[in-house]
Amino acid sequence: MLVTLFSAAFSINSVAQEQSQTLILVGSELTTCTSAKLNNCQKEAAIDGKSHNLYTVNDSQIKNITQHWPNNNIEAKTAVLKTLKAIQSKSSNSVSKTDLLWLWRDINNQQLESLTQQEYNFVLDMLEVPLLNKNDERLKEQVNTDFNIEVATNNILQFVSGSLKVNNAKPTMLAITASSRDPYESADVAQSLLAQSNISTQWLALTPALAKAITSNSCDELPALRNTLMNVYNREAIYPEYTKAEYALCKSGTNALVSLIKNSTGVMFNSGNAALTHKVLFDQNNNPYPWTQALQTRPVIVGKGAGAAIQSKVTGMLTNTTSLEALRKSENNANANAGGLASFNFGVLDTQFSEQNRTFRLAATLNKNEVKNTKTEIQHGFGIDENTALVVIKSPEGSLMTVIGKSGVVHLTEQGKPLADSNNYRYSYWPASSVIDITNNTFTLSERTIEQALPAIKIPPLPVQRFSSILTNSKLRSLTQAMCLSQEQSAVAQQDEFIISLTAMSDTQYHRVNAKEFGCALSNLELVIKSIY
Repeated sequence: MLVTLFSAAFSINSVAQEQSQTLILVGSELTTCTSAKLNNCQKEAAIDGKSHNLYTVNDSQIKNITQHWPNNNIEAKTAVLKTLKAIQSKSSNSVSKTDLLWLWRDINNQQLESLTQQEYNFVLDMLEVPLLNKNDERLKEQVNTDFNIEVATNNILQFVSGSLKVNNAKPTMLAITASSRDPYESADVAQSLLAQSNISTQWLALTPALAKAITSNSCDELPALRNTLMNVYNREAIYPEYTKAEYALCKSGTNALVSLIKNSTGVMFNSGNAALTHKVLFDQNNNPYPWTQALQTRPVIVGKGAGAAIQSKVTGMLTNTTSLEALRKSENNANANAGGLASFNFGVLDTQFSEQNRTFRLAATLNKNEVKNTKTEIQHGFGIDENTALVVIKSPEGSLMTVIGKSGVVHLTEQGKPLADSNNYRYSYWPASSVIDITNNTFTLSERTIEQALPAIKIPPLPVQRFSSILTNSKLRSLTQAMCLSQEQSAVAQQDEFIISLTAMSDTQYHRVNAKEFGCALSNLELVIKSIY
């Protein structure tokens, strides 16, 4: 499939390479075998490298915390210092984060729980010390994808590698870790994720602090900006090579940064918090930075989790909300803002989709209201499952989508205007290896995918019952897959005060695309939500 897609999509690359682009949008952080995440590794894996952060409570650390406390909460400061002295008397050794927090809980759990996020981050960051090897060099978190327990991760990484090499015989990738509160900590893995594919990858020190400093000619204020804009502290002591790279990039100036991006084959955005990534793409007035267009137009863009969600033009409505909360609020896209990179211009994206039961959270964004500050209407929603990628291959001749990795991608559209007592949607599910044709902003399973579908299997019909707690434990995906496999025409489910009806319409289609657990493709299943209160 890889070869076929590349040959079809890039046959015109030589004449119009600047107009071609591949987006690889992953629904989560990739499950990768590293020295710090051995649970993602095969049993026989032994990886030398950083396995955890290290913390020490000593007089020097306590003094620094006393002098640089980040706010005016003297009561919290006094209580923390008292606790730290108690911890110091109990343990003089360096400990892991887990051990440190257990010591803290034993002494004063209530006080630990009462800290604000800023205070908690400050104390932990100030207590952290570098983990060094026998040569007193910083021990880095190491990656070995050969030992990945999740096959889908390697499939996606191979696709990324192939996409880059189609564009350039010696491709270069820039890794952006701005979605992390501590982007320096995330840099080790981001830089080495494609190393085994022989892709030259460089960490791009594009942090919120850098964005502010480089545009205001205040590079010497980077440490203070990390504190105020990013809520990270003491990073120059833990990751000196990365904070030095950030300073050097700042001193080189905006034009050099833009040039560096333009000379790269691809960029990769990490998972975490999309609001943090927004800070390196747009200033406080929501105007794009000088380098934003250069990022938007790279031949290959990889986004993982929040790094995928930020590729849509519309962001902001999907954070900190569950499907149930979205249904109850019925505010639809009141919080929708124009503010993504807009490399993906087909609709709005959500991630960790089926696993986090996010179907109705995404559905709530699909209405006819215009998004703030733009004439955009959100008509299509795309929900990407974990360890799964929605791939968009754009060329002057048109665009197509495909799905790779572990599970699948949900496509939602709204049918008609919301009624007072119900909302009506069309639900499609595209499993891995599906190819989707795009024509006039409509998305259909390709004839080739349908022709190559596996024979239907005989399974018993669904029991005649109302399926309860449908917005838990990925049950909606399981139910729709069961409908697809059994060629079921209707099913009814419930979550609290909401009844969800699923009905096959005249244009609904079921096709078994692959033999995996979630390998059945559904097209245009009617999904109706009603409140019984």
